[in-house]
Amino acid sequence: MLPARKCRWLCMALCLGLTAGCVSKPVYRSGGAQVSPRPSNKPPPQVVAPGPAAHPIDLDKINTDKAYQVGVSSYYGKKFHGRLTANGEVFNMYKLTAAHRVLPLGTHVKVTNLQNGRWVEVKVNDRGPFIEGRILDLSFAAALELEMVKQGTAKVMIEITKPVE
Repeated sequence: MLPARKCRWLCMALCLGLTAGCVSKPVYRSGGAQVSPRPSNKPPPQVVAPGPAAHPIDLDKINTDKAYQVGVSSYYGKKFHGRLTANGEVFNMYKLTAAHRVLPLGTHVKVTNLQNGRWVEVKVNDRGPFIEGRILDLSFAAALELEMVKQGTAKVMIEITKPVE
């Protein structure tokens, strides 16, 4: 038979071991290293009809003379959802944000889809895109508003609406 003292220590160690398994895992470790999320069996988000944030305009009335930049845009979402952006914010694929190579972080820009006339205002909070020939990476929500999710890319015009002060 075990002495009472050894039995008490054994019970405490067992309780600690069992409760340690109940602690949730941290999203980020100290030092900024990221832990990759566990794979899930959830289906990807459904493509839904755009909401009131996008404003369609007549394609004939689009004037690119005052545009900051015109080119091909893509979008990013699920793979980067929850990760840190270049300005330190946590990326949320359901917010109206974008990644640009050189625009100052915090700049607000109006992005117009030149194929259908829809436009949306987004905040630049990240760097990218890192694919040659593309000028902007939009969040999933912004891509939904511009109706470019199914194609994956679209020709867009960027206009600066609120520069960083």
